[in-house]
Amino acid sequence: MDSFMSTPRTPGRNDSFISNRKLDLSYQSALSTVSKSVTYESLRERALARRVLFEDPAFPATDSSLQIRYKSFVDSIDWKRPHEISKRPSFISKNPGIFDVQPGIYGDTWLVPAFSCLTLAPSLIQRCLPEDQAFDEKYAGIFRFRFWRYGEWIEIVIDDRLPTRKGQVLFTRNADPNEFWVALFEKAYAKLYGSYAAIQGAMVNWALQDLTGGITDSFIFRDNINLMQKVIDFSMARTTLLTATIAGQGVPHGQFPNGLVSGRAYSVTGYAEVPYLGGSAILVRLRNPWGKADYTGPWNKRSGLWDSLAPSIKTKLGYGYMLDNEFWMPYSEFSKVFTNLEMCHLTPECWNFESKLKHRLPWKSVEAHRQWRRGFNAGGGLNSQIMSCNNQFYMELNKPCSIVLSLMQKYKLMGEVRDFVPCGCLIFQAPQGRTTRLQMTNFLHSKQVASTGIRADRDIVRFFTLPAGSYVIIPVTSSPGIEGKFYLRMFSDDREIVVRELDDPDTSSFIQAEKLLDTETVYVLQRRFHLFCNKYDEIDGYGLRQILSYKQQNGASQMLCCEPEKDDVHIQRLFLSPETCKAAITIEDNIFRKFAVGNGSVMDSYSLRNALRIAGFSVSNKILEALVLRFAAKDLINLEGFINSVVKLQVAHQRHTRTTDSMPGVSTDDHRKYLQEVTYICIY
Repeated sequence: MDSFMSTPRTPGRNDSFISNRKLDLSYQSALSTVSKSVTYESLRERALARRVLFEDPAFPATDSSLQIRYKSFVDSIDWKRPHEISKRPSFISKNPGIFDVQPGIYGDTWLVPAFSCLTLAPSLIQRCLPEDQAFDEKYAGIFRFRFWRYGEWIEIVIDDRLPTRKGQVLFTRNADPNEFWVALFEKAYAKLYGSYAAIQGAMVNWALQDLTGGITDSFIFRDNINLMQKVIDFSMARTTLLTATIAGQGVPHGQFPNGLVSGRAYSVTGYAEVPYLGGSAILVRLRNPWGKADYTGPWNKRSGLWDSLAPSIKTKLGYGYMLDNEFWMPYSEFSKVFTNLEMCHLTPECWNFESKLKHRLPWKSVEAHRQWRRGFNAGGGLNSQIMSCNNQFYMELNKPCSIVLSLMQKYKLMGEVRDFVPCGCLIFQAPQGRTTRLQMTNFLHSKQVASTGIRADRDIVRFFTLPAGSYVIIPVTSSPGIEGKFYLRMFSDDREIVVRELDDPDTSSFIQAEKLLDTETVYVLQRRFHLFCNKYDEIDGYGLRQILSYKQQNGASQMLCCEPEKDDVHIQRLFLSPETCKAAITIEDNIFRKFAVGNGSVMDSYSLRNALRIAGFSVSNKILEALVLRFAAKDLINLEGFINSVVKLQVAHQRHTRTTDSMPGVSTDDHRKYLQEVTYICIY
């Protein structure tokens, strides 16, 4: 019997949910240990053909998928399929944006407060729920869901065996006992992180990001109450979702005297400043996604304070038209009662997808997928002497601008231990219009204007308000040599913002003389070289001097005289001192010694860019990385590796010049791309 499908198939009912919005999203399969060639469709068709129900070997129906904290309940936990729990199971019986959800027996997972935040943009959850899933004639015990991961949507495939106890789903479930999309969705999410235990806790910002692809951040009210007020005011005008939570410490029965419940996530849906008693009052509107609003404090629906406001103001605030689960409260009490604020800055795609966000302003988004690689661009932080080796991103603001900067670390899932690298972003002032990389000397004289701080976390996020000007953003690790992949994103409220990565061009300053030599001249030079070289085909300063000053017996052609303004080449004797000839032979060696470390036999690979610059070459990030990977070992390059780098670059530029001379009309950008391709071929 097939190892993936072993449970006898039980036909279900056709209770499929047909979305009004057709999804058109790109995604990649993430079937864990299942081969990438095996897709959801092929697994389902195999199960249907064999009349068995799919069983997922990567996330089995055992306590290993629950993890150790639930081991004492293993004997009382049964894994059941929906048709074994309900006589009339359905996948989705109504719009999933309603989020009619109930917590499980063992508490909430990350998804519950995340769902409460998404009540303001219910259509976004539909991107996570592929269509054509139901308990109908195509039912095979297999379901799929989508989650955002590093800029793309991945698909997680599961079977529908759910952990239950006494006939009840163990974790989050739909309020309708016949509806199962929430429980199945949660199982797929648990598989994404390795177990149900892995998604227990307070990582609401992670869940919001996984469901929307936005940039998420968490604030603690006690840190800066005044800043929080400005952040809420600003965010309510843009595509940012806010959720406020209350820590449950010291609150009897979890409920405050004003009716609010600790541990519950409330969506922030409005912000207003209204005239009150000759001054003004700051009000915040909230929504309780899990029931009616029981708030009884100042400015509740029955409060007499509303009588002090003009009817026109009350109309603007929606008083009298609010939902049963919405209420207003003063910011002064809001900041005292609530302890945490979760923010999710949504992508421009979310603004296009969700009609309820159209009245808000979308963010402009830029992104970059990069990697800190030891010996190349892992230059460390502010106190490092090679900090300038890190990637550099130029940003130009024509007016004061609000920026949300995110530095997200990439790591694998499926139960892998998440060891985060201490990292962050530094922001410096930069010369206007800069296109090439800044050197370390530039940073010594540049002003650092902001920083995200350095910490070991999945996503390092910081909200900035910067004046007009030019800046350079440096993603750094706490120390040099720390490797890791990262995903840099920047959201801005300025549609005219200019952002680009700084890079050096691939150029060479050596004279291209080879094209002037005919076959006979090259033959003459080769014979003279072999006449004066040693048995290892090497030439020293003495040999070079003999070649240059050699006199032909028949009075024929002499040595090459460099006259690039002429179209032809003539050979004549050239007399140079022994010191000059020796210096010519050892010029690369001299450059190498300038950057050598230790006993002088090796050079730090972080210095390769500057050494090549002295040798007459400017190299881009891409080519420099290739040279480091090809010729460096443990961050060090020996003399042979350095000379090889110079030779490879010289050959590449010569080949590029000879080829492009016969290609008139080619754009500068195409020339650059072609040069990089030629250089790659020469390096490898």
